Parts: sequence; structure tokens; C-alpha cells
Amino acid sequence: MAIAQSLRQESRLEADVTVRVPREQDAEALVGLVNTLAAEAPLLFVNPIDPVHGQAEMRGYLAMVASSENQLVLVAEHAGRLVGLATAAGGSHPAKRGVAEIGIGVLSAERGLGIGRILMRAVENWARGAGIHRLQRPVASGNQPAIGLYRKSGFEIEGVLRRSVVVDGRPVDQYLMAKLLA
Repeated sequence: MAIAQSLRQESRLEADVTVRVPREQDAEALVGLVNTLAAEAPLLFVNPIDPVHGQAEMRGYLAMVASSENQLVLVAEHAGRLVGLATAAGGSHPAKRGVAEIGIGVLSAERGLGIGRILMRAVENWARGAGIHRLQRPVASGNQPAIGLYRKSGFEIEGVLRRSVVVDGRPVDQYLMAKLLA
């Protein structure tokens, strides 16, 4: 019974969440989303963007990604506002074009609702169509929500990047997590 109820809630959420490529007119809201994620989730390692001048930079970045064959930006929209972000960047060298470094962030008030999973599924669908054969992401060892999302999505820890980042003045390990796509 609990599983059936969970599936009904999940499908209702999916009906209420729109995952899409951001449009030029989303620049202001997207800058706001990035800045909120930077403040709320220090283990995501998101750089804040200048709210005034950053909108033009964001529009330029979105245009560059749109013209690329192996890069992606997606947003999750819920109740009329942007609540999540997913990125994927494939390598520029021919030997690395089929490998994409991904990132997913969801606003703290929306976490635990399945939005990260919805974004992950959208990234994987795009990756398969774009000829990407591997998705990967270094994840701070203390970022349990991200580690859980990636594991549930079929990612495995392939190694430890020892003392690869500094958080609050202390070196922290990262796990290199990856998923091979069939």
C-alpha cells in the first residue's frame, strides 16, 4: 500500500514539475536560482553570479550551450518558479566528447520531493540522444543527499579524490561518481 501511495505522489509531482531548457527571458530567474543554490548548498560548489551584470553573461552562456552538441542546461519549474537546475558539459577533445560532467541542484524547500530524480532522468535521456556514453561527477564525501541521488540513479563510486576541495578551511575528500550508459 505504501509503495502504491508513493508512486501516486511521484506521478502527481511529475505532472506539476516542468523540466525544460531555459529561455533567454529566464536569465534573471536563473541567476536568482544559481545564487540561492550557492548560498544554500555549500557542497555543490556553485559560484554566485552578479545579479545585475550576470544576466547578460547568463544569456551568453545559454546561447553558447544551445549551439553545442554535448552541453546542456535544464531547469525544473514548479508552481511557476524555477526550483532546480541540471547541467552537463561534454569534453571538447574528440577522445572526451562522449563523457559529460554533470551537476544537479534543487532549492532546499523543494528537496526530497523527487525533483532531483526528475532532472537526472532528463539529463540521461538527453545524454543518450547526444551520444554521451558516460556521466560523471565529483561529489563531496559529506554531501549525503547528492550521493544518495546519484546512487539511486545507478551511479557508482569509482574512486576517492583525496583532499580535493577545502570547505570551511578544512580539506575534504570527494568521491568520483559515474554511470556508464548503454
